[in-house]
Amino acid sequence: MKKSPLLAVIIILVLLVTACSQGSNGGTDSGTNGGTSPSPGNTTAPPQQEETVSIKVMANYNTPEQTESDKKFIAELEEKNNVKLEFVVPPATGYNEQLQLMLASNDYPDVVLFPDSADANFLNAVKEGIVIPVNEYTKNAEFLQRHTYQASWDQLRVTQDDHIYGIPRTSVVRNDAFYLRKDWLDNIGFTLPDNGEITLAQFEEILNKFTNEDPDRNGTKDTYGYGGAYNATNKVLEVIVPGAFGLTGWQASSGGEFEYMNPLYDRKTDNYKKALEFTAKMYTNGYFDPDSATNDSAKQRERFVRGLTGVFPGFAGHYVGINKDLKANNPEAELAYVFVQNDKGTVEGGSLGASSTGLWGFWAITNTAKNPQKIVDVLNSWISDDMWEKTADGYEGIDYEVKDGIKVAMDPPAPASHFRRSSMRRANDTSFFLSVGMSKEQLDLVVPWLEKAIATVVPAKDNAFVPDAAKKPNFIDYTKLWEQTTMKIIMGAEPVTKFDELLEGWYKNGGEEYVAQMNEYIKKMEAGK
Repeated sequence: MKKSPLLAVIIILVLLVTACSQGSNGGTDSGTNGGTSPSPGNTTAPPQQEETVSIKVMANYNTPEQTESDKKFIAELEEKNNVKLEFVVPPATGYNEQLQLMLASNDYPDVVLFPDSADANFLNAVKEGIVIPVNEYTKNAEFLQRHTYQASWDQLRVTQDDHIYGIPRTSVVRNDAFYLRKDWLDNIGFTLPDNGEITLAQFEEILNKFTNEDPDRNGTKDTYGYGGAYNATNKVLEVIVPGAFGLTGWQASSGGEFEYMNPLYDRKTDNYKKALEFTAKMYTNGYFDPDSATNDSAKQRERFVRGLTGVFPGFAGHYVGINKDLKANNPEAELAYVFVQNDKGTVEGGSLGASSTGLWGFWAITNTAKNPQKIVDVLNSWISDDMWEKTADGYEGIDYEVKDGIKVAMDPPAPASHFRRSSMRRANDTSFFLSVGMSKEQLDLVVPWLEKAIATVVPAKDNAFVPDAAKKPNFIDYTKLWEQTTMKIIMGAEPVTKFDELLEGWYKNGGEEYVAQMNEYIKKMEAGK
């Protein structure tokens, strides 16, 4: 076939270009450095580095200032996950208001710390699609899955389906007991059993003697057995030693109309009534600090460390701080910790409030987050095996020094780290609460307390769920009457028999619907396990 003139020109040009591109060595490019041209298998361009992801975080840390330890920890997380973390920290006292303003602004951070799954701001954000489910991002998060209570995940199934609307900031589910003045026990001649367990009668005996037998030996009747405080939510006094009366929240019922029941509302038993009666007896006998009705938890602790009261409820993991404050007021003072048995001679107790699931607030991802998976990756790294020791203890030279192979707190101590320590924790991990520098003697005291607190807890089944019935006006109004009346019973202004009338009124004012809805919820959660 005869070639066209145009085709002939093209062939000639191609041959010329090919010849010019080859060196005198038969096609090898000598280059300026004597190198060789890449072989056909090496011509692929090197992969581009993944772009750093910016993540805006909103949280209620105690202070917006980061310590040196915080900065180093955050930098390590950023490098590990190729992210840049920007923190927005409003004043802690006005955090709820800032949440409202943020959600109304349509300018959302990528991830937000919410304090409670029943928070109206959060539930509205879920309803409006501002907060997104996290299931697909957390399913392969090894450390989040391993170190989070199932109940914490369940609590965030707020639409009562399979969707989970947040990543739990976990605390330890435990049965908190009581701090006592060990030196006062010695002065009244009371020896604690080796297992740290006493009967209800012995608990009463201690309160009596701490009030009436001059346990501080100052020659003046100026001490009280029990340091009480009002509930932070409703500002009223509540029953003490609830575990000794089987008050462990919503559990499987022993019979009756409902499959699940809270002893607080059970018409078939009198557990709560007995607890009210015992608490009222301790109060009217004068064993309570007379300021209990106006004390918040901070004041309750302060009066204990000042030596005005001899017993108060608390978490065993707070030993170091309480002991330090106690010694500052009285260097000779000593601490003990005691669990109170029930009428079967065993120790059981509920973990109060939302902490019954281990949920200590949670991180919610907003619909404007460009890379939700990176957010989950960061939180997963926070409690990973190679970061956990730093999460708990910090860094050598900043938070502690090592002497004879033992971590010892810096002197003076490093500033408290809120970002590093207050963002994520592990379920059932007591090591987090064992501060660097604790002596062997202190560890021998505190570790068994923490282990018993975890071993004896009976988690409630309600996951801190709030039924719709609780939002109705008549129920809300009656709840206020309930709280006022039970406080009057405790303080001796009403007889304990008044509770029977109070309970019947509660069922008539929405309680029946409340219990039914709670049962429906628990059944659904149990079926999904």
